[in-house]
Amino acid sequence: GDGIRRINRALCRHVHRLIEDESLDADTAVHELRKCVKKLRAVLRFCRPALKKDVLKRTDRALRDFARRFSGTRDSAVMVKTFDSLMKHFQPYLSENEMLPVRQALQQRHVLAMAGHQEEANADSLRAALEQVEPLLGYVGEIDMSRSVMLSGVRDVYARGRRLGIALAQDPSTKNSHSLRRQAKYLWYQLSLLRKQLPERAKPLIADLGELGELLGDDNDLAVLVDTLGRNPQICSNRVRAELIASLAETRRVVLLTAALRLSQRIYRHKPGRFIRDLESGT
Repeated sequence: GDGIRRINRALCRHVHRLIEDESLDADTAVHELRKCVKKLRAVLRFCRPALKKDVLKRTDRALRDFARRFSGTRDSAVMVKTFDSLMKHFQPYLSENEMLPVRQALQQRHVLAMAGHQEEANADSLRAALEQVEPLLGYVGEIDMSRSVMLSGVRDVYARGRRLGIALAQDPSTKNSHSLRRQAKYLWYQLSLLRKQLPERAKPLIADLGELGELLGDDNDLAVLVDTLGRNPQICSNRVRAELIASLAETRRVVLLTAALRLSQRIYRHKPGRFIRDLESGT
């Protein structure tokens, strides 16, 4: 319980610093704020077995809504980065000049998104939103935590990831990919916090989870890019260019998802009970 409270307080203090730090560029601030919220949601899942369902849902929803304040700016920034990465991957087959107008249009969308973010999500509004979340996190920190509760929380996250890995293999949809990435990130942070107590054989799993998160993150970013270009064809200026970019993105997604599925099968190869017994042998 003391550890949960300490971590939550540290993460909230970091969020406050990010909100107040005017020297940070907006992209960096948004990225760091979203990372903090993901970590807070992962810690919340340590406590899931000891929390009433309504408390869990209310706290998780508050954290999710806080993060959504930055989702538009995050997506616009990622689209530029993802487009650059896609063009670099297929560079031998593309004309840089031919694709330059698309990049300029995506960059302009990001500039406008950041301007809107800075106007709507100013320090005062973010501070007020965080003040709605902190009491809920304080209540979570008061529950009676134990080793068994903590491991049960880890088991739950592992089990959800395992189910989603199977679902993704059967239906490689963006929804399943995104959901598995979220659970992999939660488990990555939970095991990172327990690293010193883990048996040596379990520690490579942390790196595998990090890699899985990156693969699924890149896949999701490509899906967002394709969806955005599909809904806004004027970005590409002409249909041929739009279809070319969509085709390249889908080709790249097949490679990423294939690698992600292979890694997911290795990470989630054990049933949840066996997974936790392996962890318990070291904790």
